Amino acid sequence: MSTETDIGQNTLQPILNSIPIGIYVIDRELKIRWVNQRMLRWMREKRVSHAGDKNCYAAIFGSKTPCDGCPALMSFKSGRTEYSEIKKTGKSGNTYYLATSTPPGRGADKELAYFIMTIQDITTHKMAEDELHRLNEFNREIVENAPIAIFTVNRQGEISSVNPALAGISGLGEKVREKLLGFNWQKNPYTIKCGLARYIKEALEGKPFQLWDFPFVNYWGDPQYIYFKGVPMRGKDGNVEGLLCIIEDTTEIVRTRAQLIQEAKMSFVGRLAAGIAHELNNPLATITANAELAKELIENIDGDLEDESDLGELKEYINTIEEQAYRCTRTIRNLLDVTRKKDFGTSNINFNEFISGVLNQMNFRKMKVKLIKEIPPDLPEVNGDPEALRQVFLNVISNAVDAVEGTENATVWIKTMLKNDNRLEVAIEDNGIGIPEDMAELIFEPFFTTKEPKKGTGLGLTLCYDFLQRMGGSIEVQQRPRGGSVFRIALPIYNQKKTGYQSA
Repeated sequence: MSTETDIGQNTLQPILNSIPIGIYVIDRELKIRWVNQRMLRWMREKRVSHAGDKNCYAAIFGSKTPCDGCPALMSFKSGRTEYSEIKKTGKSGNTYYLATSTPPGRGADKELAYFIMTIQDITTHKMAEDELHRLNEFNREIVENAPIAIFTVNRQGEISSVNPALAGISGLGEKVREKLLGFNWQKNPYTIKCGLARYIKEALEGKPFQLWDFPFVNYWGDPQYIYFKGVPMRGKDGNVEGLLCIIEDTTEIVRTRAQLIQEAKMSFVGRLAAGIAHELNNPLATITANAELAKELIENIDGDLEDESDLGELKEYINTIEEQAYRCTRTIRNLLDVTRKKDFGTSNINFNEFISGVLNQMNFRKMKVKLIKEIPPDLPEVNGDPEALRQVFLNVISNAVDAVEGTENATVWIKTMLKNDNRLEVAIEDNGIGIPEDMAELIFEPFFTTKEPKKGTGLGLTLCYDFLQRMGGSIEVQQRPRGGSVFRIALPIYNQKKTGYQSA
């Protein structure tokens, strides 16, 4: 066979020897006929003249049989160039990788006569590839198991990937990928209305954003606060290819912070109440006592006075003194109730019986207000102080009745729902004038009221907030979509297993 001679005398030999990859020629029996200088490092024999007596797998790898996935054997069967990666272990036990290709060569009879093998050490590349794969897996595990929601958005504003933590925050559960993959932040009416679409659009233009305690509503309509960060992801050319987004639910943090602020305010109100009580109680008691004595005295001498109009006017003055004095006394009592750190007598309360009693006490039959109840008959028992809870519900329901005064089709709704946090939520809705958004955060502040002068002290909801906090409950206010307000009161459940009523 003249292959070796032909190639050896070929003027291309210097060029082939200078190529930085191994090249060798083998015949159909896999015996080496020619190698370039680069191949010498892979061969056990140091001189080309000795290689012709050995098969390639013996000379190069010291094997007794052809390599697994031998490209020459594959090329012999297919008649075309084949490619393969070969994994080997060296004398020192280290692993290395080789990339091979085998273009077939044909003789004068056009039959396969030899193969030109190329071989290249890709160990460094393979190790880098393996390390990259390991890092990708490591990062994927971090993202998949992160306690915060992580997702990506493509150039069109569509969600392209999500992690499991987003399931809880969004309220979608196992359907999170089904519902959110492909969701477009820039075209959704709600994200446009709340402003998130604008932040996403600016981030896709290269401007990162970070939102703290952003008010949001999840898939089921539950209000929450979120920390939302969007970071542009850039390609090799520096252009933005998408966004990496991080969301964390900060609702409990916001509520806790609000509670701490409220408690600090209550502490201040306590000091103020103590001072007011001390300064006003004694003179008010004197005023009240003297007004009562004067009233009795006038009634005794009623028949002796000739001018009845003067007597009536005097009675009116004294009645006003008495009324205002008692009003001051009630205000002071309410202030002291706010600051009095008594421990409530917590007990198990049958909520169905409790709310029926409250509504009977309200006596809606005598009011020009329609009451709609959506209260299942088998609600669970709740924990709380019966008298304090009665005061809370009487106050909130009375406020709802006041809010619909003069409203056409005046209606108050009372609805209940079991929540996933083992609490019973009672929603008290009205179709009144509602509470402006800028006042909603102030509604539980001491002395703040939306009622007309002389119709409220601004302490009723403050007391409700404080009582519920002490009993492990909560109260919040929202705008009703069709006009009016919704007060949501959450109460801890005694034993949820006692009812078949389903949680929301």
